[in-house]
Amino acid sequence: MRPGPMGALCPGLLCIAGEMAVAIGSVDSWVSRYSAVMQMSEKNFVVVGANGVLGGLIARDLMLRGAHVAGTARTNESAAQLPSTLTQSLLLDLEDPASVQTLATYLVDRPEPLDGVINAAGIVGFGTAEATTADNAARLMTVNHLAPAELVSRLLPRLSESAGAGREPIIMGITGIVSEQAFAGMAAYVASKTAHAAWLRALALELRRNKVRVLDAHPGHTETGLASRAVFGQAPAFPTGMTPEHVAQVIVAGIVADETDLASEKFNS
Repeated sequence: MRPGPMGALCPGLLCIAGEMAVAIGSVDSWVSRYSAVMQMSEKNFVVVGANGVLGGLIARDLMLRGAHVAGTARTNESAAQLPSTLTQSLLLDLEDPASVQTLATYLVDRPEPLDGVINAAGIVGFGTAEATTADNAARLMTVNHLAPAELVSRLLPRLSESAGAGREPIIMGITGIVSEQAFAGMAAYVASKTAHAAWLRALALELRRNKVRVLDAHPGHTETGLASRAVFGQAPAFPTGMTPEHVAQVIVAGIVADETDLASEKFNS
């Protein structure tokens, strides 16, 4: 009798069998990691908002899997927060239509294939429906829905080209748990995220035959610091949220696994 791989006593032959199972499991794990790297290898992604906590983590994870990632920041100052290993650093101000058009034109004219557009940018505001001004509501709608939708729409020809070449392109948004359920004191924010979620669902139907995948992620409250940077209003006392590392890991796993919807429950493990 000798200790088996789990520390329990077992006859020699059973121990050998157990050790083989562990070895096979290790090989399977290595093959899984290698396959994920090969699946992303040489793919070209654009991560909007890569200067943010979550966007930066997603960009880094994609690069670790072999992808080429261009990331955007809003200003030259915020570009200092972009991951240093990005293939390319770009500027995009979602509140400026000319900025959206300029970036879209650049990406359309760029010779490299475009295999994915990941939108990790967004702003939040707090306040009752009565207290929220039309200008503040419009600002949330622009940044969280209208501008990202405009950018993606302009890039659809390049994404369709990628699909035609068998490169399996993806469009991804992060509309969060607020696109699944409403919360008081966040009416304008909920509306902007729900609008984008509905748009992504319709887009997925339109692109199904083109083989361009659309993925929406619905994580709950995440400790990125976004709530403390509200463009208007005061954030309520949220319970401690999920770590950005966990949320980014689930999102990138969904990208690799060909998911089309990451419901809030999938982030609760």
